[in-house]
Amino acid sequence: MDNDIVAKMRAEEADLTRKLKAVRDFLAAYGETPSAEANSPVRGSRPQSVGREKVEITSFTEQTRRSVVLAMQAMTTTNALMKTKDLVAFVEAMGHTITGQNKVNALGALLARSIDIQGHGKSGWSLVNRDRALEIVSKYVLQENEPVSNDATGSDAGGWGAPTPSPSLVHSSWGRTA
Repeated sequence: MDNDIVAKMRAEEADLTRKLKAVRDFLAAYGETPSAEANSPVRGSRPQSVGREKVEITSFTEQTRRSVVLAMQAMTTTNALMKTKDLVAFVEAMGHTITGQNKVNALGALLARSIDIQGHGKSGWSLVNRDRALEIVSKYVLQENEPVSNDATGSDAGGWGAPTPSPSLVHSSWGRTA
């Protein structure tokens, strides 16, 4: 009988640990940190797994860096949070292809890794520091070796040096403030 109660308590402990992790993940997705009491480890529990580390823009491959930089460029056009699907539309309007079967998930995963972008759960994404984002966009959007046209249409490099499309052309909710 003692073994039966111990097995039930182990199962209960595992269930509560899963629930606690879900609550902490939910709070983290909304930019909240659990209370100090909740952060103290439960005796005998396994350490919580930590998501991928946030990285600088230079840590991305050229393909993924373009996706992140163009998404940052879109975020500089508004003070409102931007949804991942709107960022995908912007990036693709700039002529860049996001790789992966699910483009929204692929871009979301990249944005979550960037040290310069803050996730707000289903509400969307924002820039951590607008001035730094503008510097990054300026550095990577017009690369030194890319020919730039002198006319008002920008370069004809297919998007990497092209002018920013009007946000209203990509999605009607852009430009609205929260």
